[in-house]
Amino acid sequence: MVPKPYIDTDYRPSSPSSFTSSYSSYDGDKKQRVLGIYGRNHEDDNGYMKRKRIQGGHFVPFQGLVGNDFWHIYDADIKKKKFGDRAVLLQSIQNYRKVSLANFKNFPSEDKEVLQDPRFGEQVIVDCDDDICLGDVYEVTGSSLKLRVTAPRKTTRELDIKNKTKAGLDGICHLVTGTSLAGWFCEVLCEGSMNELSELVLVERPLPQWTLNELAKAIYGGEGDPSATRRCKPSWGRSAEELEVLLALPYLAECGWKQKLRTIKRQNIERQQPIPYFTSSNSSVASILGVYGRGDDLDEYMPRSQVQSATFTQVKGMKNHSFWHDYDEDHKKNYERLVRNQRAILVQTIQNYRRIMESGFECFPETDMQVILDPCFGEQLIIDCPGDICIGDVFAITGSTAKIRVTSPRKPCSEVDNKNHAVYGRKGLRIFTLSTAMAGFFCSVESEGKLEKGSKFELVERPYPKLTLLEIAKAIYGGEGDEKALGRGTGSWGRPIEELHELLDNPYLAEIEFKDELRSILKKIERKNKKASVSVRNNAISLRNLKFEFKSAWIPLILAFMIATISCLMLMGQDIRSRTAP
Repeated sequence: MVPKPYIDTDYRPSSPSSFTSSYSSYDGDKKQRVLGIYGRNHEDDNGYMKRKRIQGGHFVPFQGLVGNDFWHIYDADIKKKKFGDRAVLLQSIQNYRKVSLANFKNFPSEDKEVLQDPRFGEQVIVDCDDDICLGDVYEVTGSSLKLRVTAPRKTTRELDIKNKTKAGLDGICHLVTGTSLAGWFCEVLCEGSMNELSELVLVERPLPQWTLNELAKAIYGGEGDPSATRRCKPSWGRSAEELEVLLALPYLAECGWKQKLRTIKRQNIERQQPIPYFTSSNSSVASILGVYGRGDDLDEYMPRSQVQSATFTQVKGMKNHSFWHDYDEDHKKNYERLVRNQRAILVQTIQNYRRIMESGFECFPETDMQVILDPCFGEQLIIDCPGDICIGDVFAITGSTAKIRVTSPRKPCSEVDNKNHAVYGRKGLRIFTLSTAMAGFFCSVESEGKLEKGSKFELVERPYPKLTLLEIAKAIYGGEGDEKALGRGTGSWGRPIEELHELLDNPYLAEIEFKDELRSILKKIERKNKKASVSVRNNAISLRNLKFEFKSAWIPLILAFMIATISCLMLMGQDIRSRTAP
């Protein structure tokens, strides 16, 4: 019995190609043999891309494998986009063999290991010696199932985690991104079933010039920017006409491919605009180098897209864009409006970027322009600010009614490491920027107004000049109270307790991740002190008891000694009397 499929009445596969009859010679000539079919492993779904081998399955448009929801279905935001061009992910045993030549320690080296534990999140593994081309259509023998190839798989950090390879240049993600070795997506043109040992027969090849390898090389091979390959970023070094041709193809997948081509086009225009640096020596003024809303690259971590200007309001922050403090329902439920306003805007400085560039993170941007085109921390503003920034600082924006107040450094999460292909732990970007306040800072909106690229910030209020962002980050997240806490990315306290209470009483320091963390630290200190006090008191009681027991043990001995002494004296007295008697 075939499980009931997810039905989406609005989704339509791409239009059938007119090339079918022209490529009838492929019928029975170019084949792929199915070696394994895999559904989601719901019994062990805590790991990355866990798969369970099944004998066969039924595939339908949009959803793909019936009874198994993958990313394009279970992610609510992605599901709305109707990415039916990602319905089925296939991988070839030949690609596994090529990747195994890189000698990754935990990667399978034998075909049988691959079939037992697939590593790319695929639903189908095939034996395929032929090049795969964009737009290829395959029919499954003995079934009505028909698939069209839509794109190579564009990899993410999960691939390194799944295969336990290092992040960065030595990882599997870097190896396969520009070489199309991570598999390929297909849309389902006609629903049907597929089993192990089924054959997929090529019946159309409308674009033989666009092999998957050629497509991956053109966009992710660094042809337009050699450093883009190192950072797993798209670039374009071919003609503008070719780019437009790819964008116009009806078969090329939207997510990770057409989206990236549009990003390249946008960034090519932005690259021509001068960066509005601030040139004055006045440290109380800063300039806005970039304004950013949420981007459309849904397969990216913290995607951002540059805008010329935006209006910022209390609580929500940037109008017409939603960020975590605004769209996360649990967050909204747990924190009142005033507290959420403390995270209304995330700001980063170009000075922080430059310091990080000097710190040796191999996949981090190398130039200011790369930063301006593709921010790395999920910020809404990048500013040029040569001076220190302090808790409670108020900046007015020249030519606008907007005023913002600094509430805390950003406590970075693992998304920062993921976004920048950095390792996890103490050597990662998250821990490095956590203790140095280089991940940016949050601001509340004090009064609504418009901010635009090139606008000036002017410092109009500084109530706490000693509480710089760096000092706050060091005090709470610098490991001063517990060196191991730094490696874990948690708070500790090694300064006088009075300073902790002063920070808790500060009216401008943010509740989330800072006052919350300080209260947690304070409770730990109080529990520790209470435990120590009880221990001292117990030790004192034990000492008194010991003295009493010590004294008690001597009493019988003393009595015995006294009795013995008295007895001796009596005997001596009798002896003397007997000697002196007449």
